[in-house]
Amino acid sequence: MRILLIGSTGMLGSDCREVLSEDYEIIAPERKELDIISWDRVIETLQEVNPDIILNCAGFSNVDACETEPFKVRKVNVEGPRNLAQGAARFKCKLVHISTDYVFNGKKNVPQPYFEDDATDPLSAYGKSKMDSEVGVRENAPDYAIVRTSWLYGRNGANFIHSILTNALGKKMKPLKIINDQFGSPTWTLTVARQIKELLKRDAKGTFHATSEGHCTWFDFTKIIFKKLKIKVPLEPMSMADYPYVAKRPVNCILENRLLKKQGLNLMPEWQKDIKAYLSKFGSDLVKRAKAKSL
Repeated sequence: MRILLIGSTGMLGSDCREVLSEDYEIIAPERKELDIISWDRVIETLQEVNPDIILNCAGFSNVDACETEPFKVRKVNVEGPRNLAQGAARFKCKLVHISTDYVFNGKKNVPQPYFEDDATDPLSAYGKSKMDSEVGVRENAPDYAIVRTSWLYGRNGANFIHSILTNALGKKMKPLKIINDQFGSPTWTLTVARQIKELLKRDAKGTFHATSEGHCTWFDFTKIIFKKLKIKVPLEPMSMADYPYVAKRPVNCILENRLLKKQGLNLMPEWQKDIKAYLSKFGSDLVKRAKAKSL
């Protein structure tokens, strides 16, 4: 089977390319070759590639920038996925679309999680654009799977671990303030890629949550990272209210993988297990890269 992979150079897309290429033929055009906001280019590409599956890992994911660039976020996060959905319908292929915990308002009391059928109510322009992208997929693609995930980290692309290590190693032992009142499930993109592969093998349809099991705060997550990597920089907890965010963030970002479990598809481990495996494999390289950036 042939997969047209959109966003193959991103954090999740690169891991999807690695994992899925074991069993599928992967066609991964660069953005200059396929800009999904162009309906004509989407149709031309689908005619050329004739895929069985479209996997959309592309998106405008800078949450704060989304507040000040409404035209761009609408084009990339809403019109692009809708073009892919309409193209998937025309060429009778499956569309797998990546979404986010930010479609919810996060007002549930922790540790109550969000389920796939909970009402969406995004707080930010980014969250609204992802909610609208889901609507566009559901309304236009007869065969689709929407995968909501959150708090992603991976080897490639910008993410919390890369940022926190660069900041820490440039602090020269000054305390590092980390948010301690937002709750979620740190999730390795490699594991999400494996979960997507399982969804494809089972030809699963619908909206799925796919995050690591369990939850923590960013402060808890950072403590685990620093302990594993033997980083001695002191940490101080801080509130989201004291951080200079532009966009509003949900406090509770915990997703329950209920549909995956119901269908016997859940591959997502406890978040502590994955972060330890990730740091064992890539930790020394991450530290070297962070030190180089902090110089």
